[in-house]
Amino acid sequence: MTHFHIYSAYYLVILYSFRNLCGGIEIVKTVAINLLTSIDPSLM
Repeated sequence: MTHFHIYSAYYLVILYSFRNLCGGIEIVKTVAINLLTSIDPSLM
């Protein structure tokens, strides 16, 4: 069962890398900003 989890983790990494290359950088930036503001609201 652990082998499957490792395989799916690799798949997710590849999928995210592919999305970044295809212009998903804006999505990542938005998520990063949301994370930062949820952690420390004084940044905004």
